[in-house]
Amino acid sequence: MGCNNTEDLTNQVREAISKELSENNLEKFGLETNVISFGLVEKGNNEYVGILKTNEFRRKGSKYYNSIDTNYNSFYYEYDVSVIADGKNIMWQIENKRRGRR
Repeated sequence: MGCNNTEDLTNQVREAISKELSENNLEKFGLETNVISFGLVEKGNNEYVGILKTNEFRRKGSKYYNSIDTNYNSFYYEYDVSVIADGKNIMWQIENKRRGRR
């Protein structure tokens, strides 16, 4: 799971987070998750920071779907992400989650 540059690292981390976040949100909250954007900036010493923006929504017909207020089925979030990568191994962590904007 090595990477040659920040762009490669960003793509690998985005893929891993997208998969894990999608599975967790669907299982725990009935939310489908679409990644809108994700970017990383190098801090130095193999450390990177970034922001992940998502649209998370409840599917019509799911047990979590709010049929009374259908506007309350789509949510935008921003996540702070920290990454450590040494060229061979990648470790990432979501630090914070907050309501985002479209």
